[in-house]
Amino acid sequence: MRILPMGQSAMLVELDGLDAAMALFAAIEARRTAEIAGPHDGVRYDVFAGVREVVPAARTVLVRFDPLLTDRGALSAAVRGLTDADVSVERTTKDVTVPVMYDGEDLQSVADLLGVSAQEIVARHAGHAWRAAFGGFAPGFTYLTGGDPIFDVPRRADPRLEVPAGAVGLAGTFSGVYPRQSSGGWQLIGTTDTPMWDEHRTPPALIQPGDIVHFTPVRDSIRSVEAPPPDHEASSPRHGINGIRVDDPGMFSVFEDDGRHAATMGVTGSGASDPQAFHLANALVGNPAGTPAIETTGGGLRLTALGDVVLAVTGAPIGIVIHGTDGSRTAIGSQEPFLLAAGEQVTLGIPDHGWRDYIAMQGGFHVDRVLDSASADTLSSIGPKALQRGDTLASAHLPFASVGQPQPWPDDLPASGDLVELDVTLGPRDDWFTAQGVADLLGEEWTVTMQSNRVGLRLHGDRALERGVIRELASEGMVPGAIEIPANGQPVLFMRDQPVTGGYPVIAVLTEHALALAGQLQPGVRIRFREYRKDCKEQ
Repeated sequence: MRILPMGQSAMLVELDGLDAAMALFAAIEARRTAEIAGPHDGVRYDVFAGVREVVPAARTVLVRFDPLLTDRGALSAAVRGLTDADVSVERTTKDVTVPVMYDGEDLQSVADLLGVSAQEIVARHAGHAWRAAFGGFAPGFTYLTGGDPIFDVPRRADPRLEVPAGAVGLAGTFSGVYPRQSSGGWQLIGTTDTPMWDEHRTPPALIQPGDIVHFTPVRDSIRSVEAPPPDHEASSPRHGINGIRVDDPGMFSVFEDDGRHAATMGVTGSGASDPQAFHLANALVGNPAGTPAIETTGGGLRLTALGDVVLAVTGAPIGIVIHGTDGSRTAIGSQEPFLLAAGEQVTLGIPDHGWRDYIAMQGGFHVDRVLDSASADTLSSIGPKALQRGDTLASAHLPFASVGQPQPWPDDLPASGDLVELDVTLGPRDDWFTAQGVADLLGEEWTVTMQSNRVGLRLHGDRALERGVIRELASEGMVPGAIEIPANGQPVLFMRDQPVTGGYPVIAVLTEHALALAGQLQPGVRIRFREYRKDCKEQ
């Protein structure tokens, strides 16, 4: 066991294989949810109460924790102190039967590759029970292991741009079912009409880590398995309401809150890109902390009040103008609560410094929640859709306190072309790079490209980072702020909608403060990474 640092609030536990990873995942989950008081074998297991999320992968377990509640050193010692009895704990699991029509485009090529008939591939795939190992790739996608030993199938050399929902595939020693249409490089051997993901089901993911999955051959035609979209029209009142109308959503506007914890189902955390600005917006209008607010990128938003509402705009310094029904124009000069009377319109300009703003409404917005969060996950299309022209946003009528005091706009947000320093902690995979590669990460300037969004910032620099370890990395858990280095050597800085797992080495992770600042970086901003502290590479 190696315990590697992954930023300020996570650690990556490296083990010798999938079985060990799944056993440790089950043990930590059991300790995290159990109410254990007093010492056990010299270790107080209440350190696990600060663990926020546990993400198993092929040979690692990502443990995310609250550093205000749990000490990294004590948690590392507790993980190492788990006994054989602890790691043999059995989780509550279930048997899942998935009917499959074995009509996949790659069925015959897989058979030829393995030197057997297509009929034997079907018999072997359906003849062994599979075990759900870990989630990733997409909500509801679960890596299944433990099938017939014959299955060790390489991914396609040319991944498909479109794999249909319900496709059953093979890759390496794993099998899995695509929960929705997406790109993918797995070898497709069949299709199923059993939905892997349904937001109206509890939990939404059909298959959970540890479940036993049985594939059953069928001959019936397969129907579309795309889950029906939530009935927003039925759940969101449209007439005779107090709220606002979207006249122009600007460049991009979505609802965000403090995010969700559902990584074992392949769902990332999401949440506000700049948490400090998000929380300030709610505080200014007196809303409870974490109330969903609008996150808008690049300015240009225009809203009209359908009744008297109190709003606040925070984040990147931006021009705010209220257009009165009598033709008057009133400018809002700071981050402050303001009244928008019925029929009045408020417009947001384009930020010169910074990139994102937050709009909170007193009483909150009536917005659908998925997995206890109203955050829009732009990678997986989970949660509320991006705002569109003509949308009506009703009040949730939440209790609220008195409004807050006006705050000046932040003066430390960079504009395009400016140079900003972001603090990082090295690891967990900095030892996969040469000394020159690590030096270049910290010594070079990196520019935020236009190919950047809530999923991640694609960076460009003059020097590609040099790898020392060339072999493939088995997929492992990801965190916001992780700096992943793909084969081209140009960093990808993951943001709040980062994938749950990734297959390229993470050389460093932003600090929490740096991650919030990164959420405000425009394309064209130049970055220099600065080592925050030297964490121990192995604990």
